[in-house]
Amino acid sequence: MSANAAAARAPSAVTIRPLTVADASALKACRVAGLQETPEAFLSTAAEIEATPVAQFEAELADADIRYAGAFDGEGLVGFMRTVRFSRRARRHVAEVRSVVVRASHRRQGIADRLLSHLIAQARDSGIEALLLTVVAGNLPARRLYEQAGFTVYGIEPCAVRRDGVDEDQLLMRLALQAPGP
Repeated sequence: MSANAAAARAPSAVTIRPLTVADASALKACRVAGLQETPEAFLSTAAEIEATPVAQFEAELADADIRYAGAFDGEGLVGFMRTVRFSRRARRHVAEVRSVVVRASHRRQGIADRLLSHLIAQARDSGIEALLLTVVAGNLPARRLYEQAGFTVYGIEPCAVRRDGVDEDQLLMRLALQAPGP
């Protein structure tokens, strides 16, 4: 790889920013590509997402309770992550981290860490007190990412995912962002 190509792929060359409705088509394409590259890391399939209308992505991007952070290498979306704040009044202090995708060409550059840091900061600024997520127990890179960010396992859902007759457990993880309210 040339020095210029290496510099172009350096993590600092990747910009992290909130996604907007204008990013809906790029978001769908990135999600499909991520599912094709690493299907075992997700519950959705590439075919399911390909069949999803762009309008559904636009609606999510317009929803104030759903926050997407995107990683851009130049003009192209190479990764994203989202949080979904619970809608019920009794759960408004909690959000879930979902749909973590970094394209294979951009992995191991700290992009997922930067996306997660961005969303954690947004959640804190929004008054969210805790972030929850689930991860397949065998997805060690994702587990390391979350553990390094301070997430801890608070439960295990045995046999949560079944693919090709093989069951996998899911870990339930939580990150406290602020002291619990009154």
